[in-house]
Amino acid sequence: MRDYQMKKKRQKSKLLQDYENRQKAWKAHIRFEPNKCKRFFKWVWYFIAFPWVWTFYNIRDWRTAVIFVITFLVLSSEVWVPYLLGLIFRSSWLIGVGTACWLFWLGPGTPFMVICIMVTIAVKGLFNKLGEKHGH
Repeated sequence: MRDYQMKKKRQKSKLLQDYENRQKAWKAHIRFEPNKCKRFFKWVWYFIAFPWVWTFYNIRDWRTAVIFVITFLVLSSEVWVPYLLGLIFRSSWLIGVGTACWLFWLGPGTPFMVICIMVTIAVKGLFNKLGEKHGH
């Protein structure tokens, strides 16, 4: 059992190390850009892409996937609660409210997925700190 946990920890640390190395290389590449305008837009792109890159590297962990699903369900509750109530009470008005909310959040100008990812990052960081504090 102990060997399995050590192997899992080494594998996780390798993924984390790969992620950190990629982030450092990306930042170094941006810092050495001689053109200030290009450097500015590369930094903007870095901060826009960061949540998606973080998600790609961290969603492989089942705990992160569970946190993301729970976050997604809680943040999208304004959509599925009216659907659920509309189905229970047979109210087309509530289904219309749920559909309108869902169409709004799926629109191109709304940051729904980014908000879900950021909340997932915060919750995972909190769990990691609590795990270090209790020695797990």
